[in-house]
Amino acid sequence: MRTNAREDGVFAAAFASIRPEWQGFGQYCEWLEKGVRTRAFAELEAFLSDASAWPFDMRLEFVLWVLKLERDPANNPLLSHQLRIKLLVPTIRELNTRAPDRAESYLWLGLLRQDNPSAHLAHAVEIDPTCEPAHQMLSQWICCDISYNQHELPAFYIHDPRIDLEDLDRVVALCTPYIKQRWAVSWRREAARQRKRVHAWLKAHPRPGDFAAQ
Repeated sequence: MRTNAREDGVFAAAFASIRPEWQGFGQYCEWLEKGVRTRAFAELEAFLSDASAWPFDMRLEFVLWVLKLERDPANNPLLSHQLRIKLLVPTIRELNTRAPDRAESYLWLGLLRQDNPSAHLAHAVEIDPTCEPAHQMLSQWICCDISYNQHELPAFYIHDPRIDLEDLDRVVALCTPYIKQRWAVSWRREAARQRKRVHAWLKAHPRPGDFAAQ
């Protein structure tokens, strides 16, 4: 997956321009890159009007391509609210209905922050233990949640630190199959740092309810 937003826009516009049915999306990307937002979103609306009527396989091909432009599609500026609600999410939900045992649909529902995103990613891992993006994002989200729980230390600990220990075990399990990958090394290190903070807090505050949020 690509990770640079500007590169995404240039790449998307160039690639879409050679697919006749995707040209409207390419024009949207080009105008957005130039900062002409009114023209860009007019092109997008015209594209969505056509694309929404495409057969499922044709919509799915486009949707999966555009989602893979960036590791975290929820943060891709190309994927506007209108694009998500009119084409991306409905197509992925339809994929989920047609193929409920396909991990990919749960992966994208999670990455698009639909319903309970973490539950979608966890289900993707259950269906396909080799779904690396789900492992990666779940590890990141868990560590970010625990970072929030610890951000008032040493004054107080938000949430139950004992539950955080369980979640940190989960991070290690999620990272272990990819231990040589840079992201896995990074999140395992962060999990180790967070675990030390949990143990330090528990040593100083051994009572079961000794944390801020009850």
